[in-house]
Amino acid sequence: MNNLEKLFAGKKGGLFMAHMIAGCPTMEESEKVAEALVKGGADIIELQIPFSDPMADGPAIAVASEEAIKGGATVAKSLALLEKVARLGKPVAVMTYLNIPFRYGISKFVTKIAKTGASALIVPDCPFDTEEGRELLTACKETQVYLIPVVSPGVPKERLEQLATDASGFVYCTSRQGITGANSKFAKELVDFVKELKEIFKLPIAVGFGVKSKEDVAELAKVADIVIAGSFFIHVIKTSSPGSVEKSLKSLIS
Repeated sequence: MNNLEKLFAGKKGGLFMAHMIAGCPTMEESEKVAEALVKGGADIIELQIPFSDPMADGPAIAVASEEAIKGGATVAKSLALLEKVARLGKPVAVMTYLNIPFRYGISKFVTKIAKTGASALIVPDCPFDTEEGRELLTACKETQVYLIPVVSPGVPKERLEQLATDASGFVYCTSRQGITGANSKFAKELVDFVKELKEIFKLPIAVGFGVKSKEDVAELAKVADIVIAGSFFIHVIKTSSPGSVEKSLKSLIS
């Protein structure tokens, strides 16, 4: 049974997914960040493999990814970190951009993350119905890794129904259209959109982008099954230390 499936079987809502970047602030300290997130109360760890052109990410994560790459965060080292993070006992969702699994070899990449401990894969720049998307879907189904659809308020119902036929695990819903970032606002239609997603997908709905306070978490937890934060932790790491992440997360979800 997939680790996410086990998690959802025991707890239907009120979950938190914490985003981290391999190599931020360094490869060595990334493991400490993951440990802090787990101790702080994260239910799911979203581990991003840094890429040079992260099109869905705002300045904080984009700069952190660039710095991680400059600091030596290769795909191989990121996958080695994945194995260590998975050993912490929480489901791990690998997040990256299509270029990385494409260059690695899509089937080979998915098989590798599955053996290394990933429960899910998030590739925001690869729709399910592209040639590469179908290949990703096939590889994920063969290895029991959930390929997570990423949607935003404003996506037509017809498109959502198309995605729902192949969706598994959970749905990643951005709180608005655009890129990540702690200074953003949630879309006015977000609540109604999440309700529509629940009706169409019949899966847990995760909402992220712009989560920066316990008030944000409380607001999203009213409609979402999983709340996601990422840029918030990048800010914590850069302004204090990886050791401060645990305390910050406890405060965020208290």
